[in-house]
Amino acid sequence: MARAARGEEIGIISGAQVIALRPVAIAAADYAEQEYRLTKAELAKAAEKIHEEIDAAETIEFTGELRAAFASASLADQALSQPRGKAGARRNRGGKRRVASAA
Repeated sequence: MARAARGEEIGIISGAQVIALRPVAIAAADYAEQEYRLTKAELAKAAEKIHEEIDAAETIEFTGELRAAFASASLADQALSQPRGKAGARRNRGGKRRVASAA
């Protein structure tokens, strides 16, 4: 293993196969920290915000019929583009109030 670590090509024969022994790069266990430079606290805050947005979003139940789903999505998009009351408030399926963002 030490020779492989120094870069020497080492092959192990197993039946009809030759299996290479060589060093490999290890990816960081904490991808978000490595890729986005987020601390664990920042990552937790971002995850909480994502879950809040998911909870506040209106959803359309998919029954297996693509045409019906696209028609429902189109109607939902039209409804979202129309202002609701003074603040544009809407409620999701769970009854939580959400405010439509300005387009």
